[in-house]
Amino acid sequence: MRPRKFTLPFRFVTACTAAALFTTHLSAQEDKAQRDAAAKEMTTRTAADTTGKLWTKGGVANINLTQVSLTNWAAGGFNSIGGVAMFNGFANRHGAKTEWANSMVLAFGGQLLANQGESFDNGSPLKTEDRIELNTKWGRELKKPWYFAALGQFRTQFTEGFPGDPATTRRISNFLAPGYLITGIGFDYRPNDHFSAFVSPATMKLVIVNDPYLWQGITDPETRLYGVKNGNTTEFELGGYIRAQYQTEISKNFTFLTRGDLFCNYLRNPQNIDVTWETLWTLKVNKWFGATLNTLLLYDHDISVPKVRTDESTGAKVSYMGKGTQFKEVLGIGLTFNL
Repeated sequence: MRPRKFTLPFRFVTACTAAALFTTHLSAQEDKAQRDAAAKEMTTRTAADTTGKLWTKGGVANINLTQVSLTNWAAGGFNSIGGVAMFNGFANRHGAKTEWANSMVLAFGGQLLANQGESFDNGSPLKTEDRIELNTKWGRELKKPWYFAALGQFRTQFTEGFPGDPATTRRISNFLAPGYLITGIGFDYRPNDHFSAFVSPATMKLVIVNDPYLWQGITDPETRLYGVKNGNTTEFELGGYIRAQYQTEISKNFTFLTRGDLFCNYLRNPQNIDVTWETLWTLKVNKWFGATLNTLLLYDHDISVPKVRTDESTGAKVSYMGKGTQFKEVLGIGLTFNL
């Protein structure tokens, strides 16, 4: 007797196949949902981990005080009290394809002199340091280490300045007199975190002299003060600009920074290059005390500085205003805070 062949009903096979496909689809959806949730969690965690690392910030603040008191001092001299406060800081943002660097320099200092036996109420205040400088530079990576970049800089001082004793000399500078605003676009070379060089063939420089008192006694309309013509408050310049900066940690408590600027005005006397070169050495002795050495060299053909020459006929010293290189050195030993 031939055995009977066993066959499944068509409807049963169809139902089982549909159930298997539906179960597989649900499983695939669950796997995809789990993968998406894991990816989202990873992205959130990564963003949380790196957000705090996008910015690098730092700086140094220094406060130095000096005081001299003389009583019946046979060799002569003055009683004095003075000090200098300086802040040099930065905040830089590092993106995947962008770099944004910001820096600030603030400094102010002075001293008060008084004759022996007299109070400082009758003393002559003398300014020894006065500076405001703000810098910002944004760049987008073209091909490492080159960036397309835009730069901005603002420079001025806090208060009025005199060539000597304020009681006997007239004011020659003030807040926004002069003031400098520089903006430019160009290319930034950043091979590492220590060095950068910005080159711009098209940079705008606005010179501001916003103190009419500085023009007193000057009647010639062609006379310039800090590059600004008599009767005006601003002077527009267009030129090429180069700015380079290098900073490093020489040892654990010893850092060095230097930066330099070159500007050539296409519109007037392009052969005269404006030069700014600054260095800052910082030595940390302990948590609270340290030393800083700051130097600043300037040359601007539009700025006249006090000079002295010898009269050939009389041999006397004659004071006059002329072109020259400016140099300032500030050594500070006192309270130092690394930020």
